[in-house]
Amino acid sequence: MDYVSALTPAKLNLFLYITGKRNDGYHEILTLMQKVSLYDKINLSVEEGEEIRVSANEDIPTNGQNTVYIATDVFFKQKKIKRRGVKIIIEKHIPTQAGMGGASSDAACVLKLLNKVLPSYTEVELFELSKQVGSDVPFFMVDGSGIASGRGDIVKKVEIIDPLYYIVVKPDFGISTSWAYSQLKTLTKSELLFMCDLAIYTKNDIIRCLQNDLEKVVELYRPEIKMIKERLLDNGAKAAAMTGSGSCVFGVFYEEQEAEKAFIKMTNEYTTVYKLRGI
Repeated sequence: MDYVSALTPAKLNLFLYITGKRNDGYHEILTLMQKVSLYDKINLSVEEGEEIRVSANEDIPTNGQNTVYIATDVFFKQKKIKRRGVKIIIEKHIPTQAGMGGASSDAACVLKLLNKVLPSYTEVELFELSKQVGSDVPFFMVDGSGIASGRGDIVKKVEIIDPLYYIVVKPDFGISTSWAYSQLKTLTKSELLFMCDLAIYTKNDIIRCLQNDLEKVVELYRPEIKMIKERLLDNGAKAAAMTGSGSCVFGVFYEEQEAEKAFIKMTNEYTTVYKLRGI
């Protein structure tokens, strides 16, 4: 039996501009994403038979609705590889329906692990395969930070040269990605779209372009999002925003000591708070 495991990181959307509606039902986006130091763990083994078995330490779908299951199925189908039994155990630490990309990160990790155990694809082929699994999955196939465009399936690597620290608050509710996008009525009004062309970002660049076009939509439904942002700013964040379609909200800090002070204060107000660094 072949057994492999890996940690798989969360992400934050440092900006999310929505620029158009596509014919396939998705939206055109421009988003800068950075991986952060919060991880799920994937344990994968290849066994006898042909069954895909997924389990997790949280109550999440483990059937064909799970991106990890979809990734495994696509891996075998694309090149008509001889199907093997696969057992996947997901140790969840990244919150769900939170805008932190846990499901997509897990799926990307599974594709990489399968290709390690059953070498079948080049790096380029595996990246193209990830587009069939989910919109954010391609981002997690590459190292470091990136600008994602299209529906999220076109990724350009970029560098964030200054260390950044984040306090992330997960409220006691989740937000459905499909619901958030369905509520969107207007496209981006940002005057900073030119910043999507940068290859290198400083901490000041990040603060300047921090914006999430889904925030106003979600705030109408969940005003707690705005309240959390305000509390992060009150506690020293240089800027604050919702990540992805929510529900997590993050504050940006330049110094780890300042982030630690805010972390202590925010944990007195909210149940689920993370102190993270960009990776």
